[in-house]
Amino acid sequence: MLKKITYIATALLLLPTILWGAISMEIKCSRATIYQGESFNLTLSINGADDGIEQPDFASSSPAKIQFLGSHGNSRSSIQIINGRITRNVFKGRVLSYSITPKNKGLYQTGPIIVRVDGKTIRDNGTKVLVKGIEKQDNVIVSVKASSTSVLVEEPFSITLSVAIKELPDPYWKSNEPLHANKLPLLSANFLEITEEKDGLVHPDLNQILNNLIDQSGREAAFAINGYKSRGMGFGSMFGSDPFKSRPIRFRLKPKQIKINGKRYREYTLILNYTATGEGEHTFGPVTFKGQIMSGVTPQREAVFTDVYTIGAAATVRVIPPPDEGRPEDFIGSVGKEMITVAQLDTTVCKVGDPLTLTLEITGKISITNLRTPELSLQPNLLRDFKIYDNNVKTETLKNGKRFTYRIRPTKAGTLEFPPINISYYDTDQHAYKTITTEPIPVQAEATTQVAASENSSYNGGVIEVKKAIPMPSGITLTADGLKKCSLIPEIKLLLPLFLGIPLLVLLGVLMTPLAELFKKLKTHRIKSSALSKTTHSIKKAKSAAKLSQAIRSYLTRRLNASGHSLTSREVAKILHSRNVPETGCREFTQLISQLDEAMYKPGGASELARMKEQSLNVIKIVDTALHNSKSKREEEL
Repeated sequence: MLKKITYIATALLLLPTILWGAISMEIKCSRATIYQGESFNLTLSINGADDGIEQPDFASSSPAKIQFLGSHGNSRSSIQIINGRITRNVFKGRVLSYSITPKNKGLYQTGPIIVRVDGKTIRDNGTKVLVKGIEKQDNVIVSVKASSTSVLVEEPFSITLSVAIKELPDPYWKSNEPLHANKLPLLSANFLEITEEKDGLVHPDLNQILNNLIDQSGREAAFAINGYKSRGMGFGSMFGSDPFKSRPIRFRLKPKQIKINGKRYREYTLILNYTATGEGEHTFGPVTFKGQIMSGVTPQREAVFTDVYTIGAAATVRVIPPPDEGRPEDFIGSVGKEMITVAQLDTTVCKVGDPLTLTLEITGKISITNLRTPELSLQPNLLRDFKIYDNNVKTETLKNGKRFTYRIRPTKAGTLEFPPINISYYDTDQHAYKTITTEPIPVQAEATTQVAASENSSYNGGVIEVKKAIPMPSGITLTADGLKKCSLIPEIKLLLPLFLGIPLLVLLGVLMTPLAELFKKLKTHRIKSSALSKTTHSIKKAKSAAKLSQAIRSYLTRRLNASGHSLTSREVAKILHSRNVPETGCREFTQLISQLDEAMYKPGGASELARMKEQSLNVIKIVDTALHNSKSKREEEL
């Protein structure tokens, strides 16, 4: 029995070590669906090891072109200070990245994948990616290209959308584009959607870019993009059957003449600039082209049109950390150039053991989002005469950097010098790690002392000597109160609050839920009651169609507790019908939303905005009155 207990205790003690040292693998695909000819990125995260990793075995995967993109370490360390004892915990890991281009359409199986690490074998069944087929043709060639497939944090890159359309035959191609001005092909892509989503990128101002591409004349060859539409008296609509019919916005992309495989093409391009703010992967595309192009001319000089549906492969950009090779121990994760570090102490004269405030500022043209707190305890030269507390560092974000505040204590007396602090970052100009140091700080630390008389000295000739302060126990004071008799049962004035408090707490717990519901209903009622006044105020202050549309949609959120910012006109009409709003009010409200959404892309003057404000005020009042009457009617029926 004693041996069994010993074995169990030993196993429990070794369990954390066994779990910490276990090696595992995680697999992640950048995309779940691709088109034939496209690639996706496969990431293998090895946990528990940073070296001794062999290349994976993809023999069991479906046929594909596999390209190794590189790897980077994912190791990290942390510092713990317990009772003055410093403990450093280290986690090891490595990330391997591959680009995979499946050869066949259908379901692509990325595994099983086998990796050998230090003689041990780990295995993962992998994931599946759907590969869709597309029809082959050379009339239209769509592509999405990135200026770089791998960038660092805060490093800018560009995405170029290219649409190459085969030219008309001789002699028409010199003076005619292969697109008809009245037949707009549709381009659809995820990165051409106007959104405020935060995805680790600084996006270009797509709203402004698209506005600058609008064809004001209505006679140029143009594209429709992502279903963006305008409404009312559009270009060429004066002679149409319905001048108020919703029409696609015409986006003109600047063309140039090129050759592909010896054939003439007219290429239309759009370049968008991005900046990465964090590590990860970003996919741009795919891009679909759907519409008609002019592919020939009849003997009667009439254009011949061809329907084309094609897809341009997506581009993937990886945001990666700086290389592992040559990375210093004091690397703080930031990249950029012209880094500056300044260290200061709140005082340079103190006593041994006094807490001092050390301020370290790191600024420059550097990335801030991935700038880590420097672990000064890992620099042995700083610990020679000082004790540093890394576990309670205060961090402040500056305009062009960060400020860190540490607590330190001198550990010996004398004229000391707080040593220079080493800070390393990755210089994007030199493409290498660079280490900078702070200036040393002089410190005068005095010994902690007290004045005491020698035991052998007398008053008239006594020698006063200085001894180091020794903590003494406080004296014990005795009083007559210790002889009084005390009851072990508390007095009635102490028991009464205890007996009354327990029922009150139970009652409060019972009433908590009804009270919370009551407060919630009161808050909802207050929000709905003030919806009309707040919306009216926002409409009057609106200075653009976008602000006016935001005010109208905010009314839905306040009055009906609906997600007004994401509802379509049809969904809005359905909600209003369910609240017994008359057909006239529903129609006017949905028409108003459509007009405001399209007005954001249609140039207009102050008079047009004033008219829309007046229309918005009238429609809001009608709908609010209908909602109020509907509520009163329901209350009477109840």
